[in-house]
Amino acid sequence: MVARGAGPFGGNPFGILIIVLLLFYFFTGGLASPIQNATRDPVGFAGFIIAIALGITVHEFMHAWTAHRFGDDTGRLMGRLTLDPRAHLDLWGSLLIVLIGFGYGKPVPVNETRLAPGRIGMTLVSVAGPLTNIALAAIAAIPLRFGTADVLGGSYERILISVVIFNCLLGIFNLLPIPPLDGSKVVYGLLPPKQAWAWRSYEQYGPFILLAVLFLLPYMRVDVLGPLVVTPARVIATFLVGQRVF
Repeated sequence: MVARGAGPFGGNPFGILIIVLLLFYFFTGGLASPIQNATRDPVGFAGFIIAIALGITVHEFMHAWTAHRFGDDTGRLMGRLTLDPRAHLDLWGSLLIVLIGFGYGKPVPVNETRLAPGRIGMTLVSVAGPLTNIALAAIAAIPLRFGTADVLGGSYERILISVVIFNCLLGIFNLLPIPPLDGSKVVYGLLPPKQAWAWRSYEQYGPFILLAVLFLLPYMRVDVLGPLVVTPARVIATFLVGQRVF
């Protein structure tokens, strides 16, 4: 899963807390990280890394491109209007993805006042990233759906399946209306001005709510991500590939 941050620990307000939770899960034996599977299943691990790197890159590129199309060149001037992964991957965020399966990429800065459609422009910029993840999954699913992936070998097929699965998960996860995820900004842009102002005040609590959803509730055996993220992502992936892949 990928949220958005910048700077040390992504400049992310909950980066340090994630490290604390990582240590807690490590010492309690509750950590099942992607890197633990690297030696056992190198193809699966490679597929995960490729899927996440592609997912973050196209996700953030589309935020920058959409903002540029609507009049805000902040992202372009900061070198984010590119498909070079180095412009979008965060060192600490990427490390966390490998270690615990959850991390973050560098957010594309957006100046809302420069967006031609006004506040609705923020909704369009924000939704562009998750929708692009679904589009990337759809492209990767084409060889799988039409049976051409296995011609090039099982490893190629498994990597494509990883791209489909993890980009469906990334797209749906980032649409959750919890700051700092894109879904919160989608909601913000759609609300009337008074309610939008109130929504902005809720953003300061978002990282803690997100941490609870990701770590605390699963520790208490309360499944929130299953019905909200995994199930819809599975439905989309099954539709794209033509059969269940996870």
